[in-house]
Amino acid sequence: MKKNLSAKDCGVKSALWDKFLNVMKKSLLLSIFFFNIVAFAYSQKVTIKVKNQSVSSVLKTITRKTNVEFFYSDDVFNAQRRVDIAFDNADIMTVIKELIGDNYKAEFVNNKLIVIALNTKVKTATASVIEEKVKIKGVVTNAKKENLFGASVWVKGTKDGAVTNFDGSYEIMAHKGDVLVFEYLGYKKTEVTVSESLIINPVLLEDVSKLDEVKIVSTGYQKLDRERSTGSFVALTAKDLEKVPVNNVLHRLEGQVAGLQLNILDSDNTFVYGTTFGDGQGRSSYNVAIRGKSTLETNAMPLVVLDGTPTELDIRTINPNDIEKITFLKDAAAASIYGARAANGVMVIDTKKGKQGQTRISFSQNYGFSNKPSLSKLPLMNSSQVLNLEQEFVDRNLVTDPASVTYMLTTPVSQGMDLMFQYKRGDITEAQRNAGLDVLRNRNTYGQAEKYLLQAATTQNYNLSVSGAENDYSYFMSGSYSKEETQAKGNSGQRLTLLSNQDFKLFNYLKMNTSLRGSIFNYNSNGLGLSPLGTSLNTLLPYDQIVGDDGNSVDYYRRYYAGQTIPLEQSGYLPWTYNYIDELKNSDRSSNELNFGATISATAPLLKGLDAVGTYSVENSSSSNDNMFNENTFYTRDRINSATSINGNGDLVYGIPKGGIYQNNEFGTSSYTMRGQLNYDGIIGQDHLINAMGGIEARETRETQDSRTLFGYNSKTQTSVDIPSQNYVDVNGYNYTLQYGNEHKDVRRRFLSYYANAGYTYKNKYTLTGSARLDDYNNFGVDKKLRRTPLWSTGAKWNIKDESFLKEVSLINSLALRASYGYNGNINLEVFPFTNISLSNLDTFSQQPYAFITAPANPNLRWEKTAILNFGVDFSILNNRLGGTIEYYQKDSKDLIVDFPISPFYGVQNNALKQNAATISGTGVDLSLNATILKAKDFTWDSGLVVSYNTSEVTDSRFQNYSQYLNGTGSTPPIEGYPLNSVFAFRSAGLDATGRTQVYDKSGNIVNSFTSLKEIADMKYMGTNIPSYFGSFNHTFTYKKVSLYILATYKFDYVLFKPTYGGYVNRQGRFNQYDLNTDIDQRWRTPGDEATTSVPGIQGSTGLSYVRYMFGEDQIIEGDHIRFRELSLKYDLNSLINRGTITGASVTFTARNLGFFWRKNKDGLDPDFLPYTGTNMKLPAMAMYSIGLNVNF
Repeated sequence: MKKNLSAKDCGVKSALWDKFLNVMKKSLLLSIFFFNIVAFAYSQKVTIKVKNQSVSSVLKTITRKTNVEFFYSDDVFNAQRRVDIAFDNADIMTVIKELIGDNYKAEFVNNKLIVIALNTKVKTATASVIEEKVKIKGVVTNAKKENLFGASVWVKGTKDGAVTNFDGSYEIMAHKGDVLVFEYLGYKKTEVTVSESLIINPVLLEDVSKLDEVKIVSTGYQKLDRERSTGSFVALTAKDLEKVPVNNVLHRLEGQVAGLQLNILDSDNTFVYGTTFGDGQGRSSYNVAIRGKSTLETNAMPLVVLDGTPTELDIRTINPNDIEKITFLKDAAAASIYGARAANGVMVIDTKKGKQGQTRISFSQNYGFSNKPSLSKLPLMNSSQVLNLEQEFVDRNLVTDPASVTYMLTTPVSQGMDLMFQYKRGDITEAQRNAGLDVLRNRNTYGQAEKYLLQAATTQNYNLSVSGAENDYSYFMSGSYSKEETQAKGNSGQRLTLLSNQDFKLFNYLKMNTSLRGSIFNYNSNGLGLSPLGTSLNTLLPYDQIVGDDGNSVDYYRRYYAGQTIPLEQSGYLPWTYNYIDELKNSDRSSNELNFGATISATAPLLKGLDAVGTYSVENSSSSNDNMFNENTFYTRDRINSATSINGNGDLVYGIPKGGIYQNNEFGTSSYTMRGQLNYDGIIGQDHLINAMGGIEARETRETQDSRTLFGYNSKTQTSVDIPSQNYVDVNGYNYTLQYGNEHKDVRRRFLSYYANAGYTYKNKYTLTGSARLDDYNNFGVDKKLRRTPLWSTGAKWNIKDESFLKEVSLINSLALRASYGYNGNINLEVFPFTNISLSNLDTFSQQPYAFITAPANPNLRWEKTAILNFGVDFSILNNRLGGTIEYYQKDSKDLIVDFPISPFYGVQNNALKQNAATISGTGVDLSLNATILKAKDFTWDSGLVVSYNTSEVTDSRFQNYSQYLNGTGSTPPIEGYPLNSVFAFRSAGLDATGRTQVYDKSGNIVNSFTSLKEIADMKYMGTNIPSYFGSFNHTFTYKKVSLYILATYKFDYVLFKPTYGGYVNRQGRFNQYDLNTDIDQRWRTPGDEATTSVPGIQGSTGLSYVRYMFGEDQIIEGDHIRFRELSLKYDLNSLINRGTITGASVTFTARNLGFFWRKNKDGLDPDFLPYTGTNMKLPAMAMYSIGLNVNF
């Protein structure tokens, strides 16, 4: 057994000595340099005084003091022997010789590693039998034919051993029949039996579990040496992830992976809002995609694999500080082992494990904050502009005076319109009206919204971990707590995560790996934020006060006209007013989430190079969304009042009982995975490397949902009132059926898969790989032809650097070509081959429960498939100062599920059936470059560049219906011959003499706003709303103990519609809608204005006028930009601390969202944070500042 202290603890690279060997073989000059280094190491001084401690403990103490590591074997050297030792400023080798005695020798491999071995020159009691032994000699090499200097060689079961020389050679005495054991850091232990041959030249295979993380490719099923991988892999280590100190893993990935596309659309939070998984409609809250979308209506989120098994849990449940590495599988050769779930790419997340050495304790803390939001950056009309608009509506008689409506309750009017109608009715004089309007005109209450509804966002995170390893047991345990408060007062979230990873051996034979992980979330969603300013029933106008001049919060009648509502309140109805401050105080909307996962795996060696692995994984997630509307909230009072009528005796009849209203939604997901697998990794002769694996996997997932609504609820006693009848007469005298909203959902899915993967490498130059997988999915019915799908891949790699014509070219350090081709799959989890039936509440007329068909049976549904062709070049030059990867790929997706138009005579909803009826073709280029631009004694300048290009074209979308899109009422359908996410705009022809929008058709004819367009060619193709080019560039400057990291991200070649108004205020009948966009102030008012403006005027009947203005070519802006995403300054405190207890510490200051280096649009808009003045209103990205402390013990 070998032991070595962690390189991370010692502050050096564990592979330093073998890298030095490669240089040693090149030049005698460097050999001389090496001996100078060793001489320096010999001169190192150490002061140490211990009593009754093990040799192992003493060696660890010396390592902490000198950064020199030790390598030895338990079979040769007894490191548990107790010693007393005391030295003051002595040479390190003097101390070591005293510590190990004369029977052992200590040799420097380089200035950072000492090998302890048996001193074969010392005669022992067994010297009398030396003559019976024979001398065995040879050279120890790796698969690359590189000599391994410092490898341990010993006779199994004895203490006889040796260490290889600079050229990898060794000599050792042994009996025929003895077993020689060869061991070397980072390589698998090899045993060879001594036979007739006296020359043994073992070839050691690299142990991927002990290689540098950057050199390992993790697929979740196996770990491979990157040099023997033909697929497209990108790996990010913990060091890469720690550069971005935020609480959601996805935020840390932005700009670091070529081909990975994601949109950070919320600048004030990382896990409070939404989820990162998609909603089944090809979207996710971060729009995550690897190499573009391969589907139309199916989830486009990449498959996430956590510690070897697919996970159904959201990524935000993972503590980023627990992650050791994330590997992205981008092509078929890399991802096809996951078969029907890999078309979107795969993200393989490996959490941290314990490392050899003493127990390590790590604590980190981070606190972040933003500036307080300002509404001045939103295109909102001021009070005067809103009043002018309202006056025009009143003057044109386009708004109904609510006082004139007597047959039913009608919508209220604003303070401004109320004054205008009072004057129009003759209730007040013109002077009184003007005086009142002047008061309103001089108000600007957007400042009150900033004060009472918004706040500076904050975030904090605390992380503690304990890890270590000794002999055959390793452990890593961590806990973290995070809290976020968003820009909306009342919205916050908390997260607690726990992780325990333990690896050990049973019976010195069976290797066990266990992982337990859990997370708890608590969300409060009680804020109003920007929602009062959006288009809604309760739009906060710029003259509406939240708090009045007297300091009291202001009541508004938002549901019905005050002149009708006040008499109802006087007759016993609950107050029907809306108060912003009271709503914030009484709101009680919370979500709680509990996530748990456990994985256990066992690895048993069967034969040399052949292992059997069994894995079982279970996950469970449960969440509860609780909305408690007490009797003081507007929602409860409004529902009770709306369901209350007055009978013939003048008494109030309540359709909904008084008290609170409690809404509860329970969601649950669970998954179970069982896997049995065989792994083989071996070498035949000197030149043939083979790795292979195969297995069977069974998986089940379950989703449940239960919803309920309770009326008359008392939160203290947790009691409610049963409603005897679901029918009641509402406040307007209409019969109404109460909808409880109670729902139940239970969906189970089962998968059965058979898979195999193999790779062959010849002379470390030529590699061939292949994989195959057969997936079976129960939701695709009973027909095996549709239910099962075979998926496969093949790949090849040529390590050109190892060819004779390049091997001695010092300019090139590495050069390899890769190619792969294969098929991946995808599943739409929301479609089924059988008839979908939904149950509902009571029918209004029959008063019986009823059901309806949501989707008819379609037994021909099958998997979506994507073929991927990939070519790649990996290189490094100039002594590894410049390196990178460039890849070209082509993706062809077929059998994509879309809404397929069918005859209306079938009676199917929307006259469409989900069918495998579309295809997509895409191409792209991924480029990653890393360079050390300058490297001096105390200063280093490193840079990185990520370039991604991707485009996807719809090659078949049969019989698509464009009518809704042509009328501006639908999103862009997939259009054959155009890219995904195409943007089409109306060809603007200005306004007509009445102020209505006109457009051109494809022939150049002017079409008015009452005439529909007939085909998609009548619109103008403008581009796509997804960037074709995206990526990042970064710089890291390091000077002594200080490092500065700068990250810029960019997106090019995409277009967006500039935010504008969504229609004028509509005051007819019972509708109430305001839009506050400043474009409205530029509207057409009188004939002749069409020469100076393109904004439609106020019309009683609009047709398509507003829609064609909103989506006209004049509203297109280009989204191209370069964003200053992050600046981080880190200072290493090691020189300022006492290294006795604290082994390392650092402090980091980070600033994010620092604006733009450049943007193409001239309107000053942030393309990722367009300030829509509809319901999705957003503020521009706010700068976030954070300070963090990291301490290691």
